[in-house]
Amino acid sequence: MARTGYQLISPSPWPISTAFSVMGLCTSLFIFASEGLTSVFWGVCVFSIFFTAFNMCNWWSDVVMESTHLGEWSSYVLRTYVWGFRFFILSEAFFFASLFGSFIYASLGETSIQGVGFWPPRGIKPLHPGKVALLNTGVLVGSSLTANWALRCVKAHNLIPYGETFLVSSGLGNKEKRATSLSYQVEGLFSLGLTILLGVIFTYLQSQEYYWSSFSFADGICGSIFYLLTGFHGLHVIIGTIFLSVCWLRLYFLHFSYKHFYFGMWAAVWYWHFVDGIWIVVYFMVYVWGHWGYS
Repeated sequence: MARTGYQLISPSPWPISTAFSVMGLCTSLFIFASEGLTSVFWGVCVFSIFFTAFNMCNWWSDVVMESTHLGEWSSYVLRTYVWGFRFFILSEAFFFASLFGSFIYASLGETSIQGVGFWPPRGIKPLHPGKVALLNTGVLVGSSLTANWALRCVKAHNLIPYGETFLVSSGLGNKEKRATSLSYQVEGLFSLGLTILLGVIFTYLQSQEYYWSSFSFADGICGSIFYLLTGFHGLHVIIGTIFLSVCWLRLYFLHFSYKHFYFGMWAAVWYWHFVDGIWIVVYFMVYVWGHWGYS
């Protein structure tokens, strides 16, 4: 039988077990919305989180093993993963679009009631867009730049055989400098580590903003849609930070060295750019526009 270039993998238990763990997470969300922070909610939620983490660690370790150590990937397999990840990002964009649509529908519904409706509703003091939110915007935009810097270092690290030296242009007065695969690896580790640090800082600042906020999830549609939007975005930031941390370890252990696939790094950086872009929309829609009508 002729080879097709595609990878033939053995049956895996991880897709179906991950589906059950995600179903448990959704169930815990429904329990929280209907009954609050009950013992049943905590039991289902904690078990589902650990079960999901267990599945993801084993599933992704299998993918790393197949691509890096066993050499089972080809250009066709890589193309499949690239397009699969693009469609995944598209599905995430539609998910956030539904939340943005809910925010617009709720806010316009309130403000359209002349003389009666207000947005934000009376009694809710919205968060000022020029304080923590603006600082978080700067942190996330800066982390997007360092993530792109790290990806460029990984690409260069991937093109240079380990131990060899090349003369490259430094971009400063057309001067040339000696570059090695190790130097790009170290530079990539530094820039990627800086990106991870900025992601942790963003999460910390967001948690502090939640702590000092004057309204909660239970304060009507305004409170619920605010925490849904910023909370799901914060969850994506945490996932992206973990994604980048795994790539930092892989770069340290030379998984992206000469002519190895660096799809994992590419996917992590583009996921981070997506999270950054979503936050820009959240900032201007939820913080700036949401604060506009407050008096």
